[in-house]
Amino acid sequence: MKVRWTNESLRLRITPAELAAICSGKNVAVSLAFPGAGSWTTEIIAQGNESKIAFEQHSVRVYISRKDVEKLNADDEEGIYFTASAPAMKYMIEKDFPCAHPRPAQAMETPTETFAPPPGFEERKQKIRAESVRKSKA
Repeated sequence: MKVRWTNESLRLRITPAELAAICSGKNVAVSLAFPGAGSWTTEIIAQGNESKIAFEQHSVRVYISRKDVEKLNADDEEGIYFTASAPAMKYMIEKDFPCAHPRPAQAMETPTETFAPPPGFEERKQKIRAESVRKSKA
C-alpha cells in the first residue's frame, strides 16, 4: 500500500494482492518505523455497514463497508472516495496503476505490482505528460 497525505486528505493506493486480501476479509496495513521514536501505521479494515476513518491505538484506520469493498473490486472502478466530518477531511482508496510520470533513477523506487490500466488510461497519461512539458517550457 502506498500512502499520501496532505492537511486535508489521505490517499491509499493498493495493489491487486491487497485488494484480494481486503475482499477476503483480511486487514491490510503498512507501517513506517522511526528508530527510537516508534512507528506510524495505516490500516484498511473491511468491516461494518459504514465506511469511516479513525485514529486508534497510534494507527490511522480506514474502515470500509462490505458494499464499498464490492464497489472497489468492480473492474470499472478505479477507487472509492469519502469525506469525513470529524476530522474534516477527504480520504480515498485507489487501485495502484502504472505511474503516469517516469521516475528518475535517483528515486530508486522499488517496482510494485499494479493493476492493468483501465480504458482511457494511456490517453490520460499522455495528456499529463504533455501538460508537464508545456509547463516546463513556460
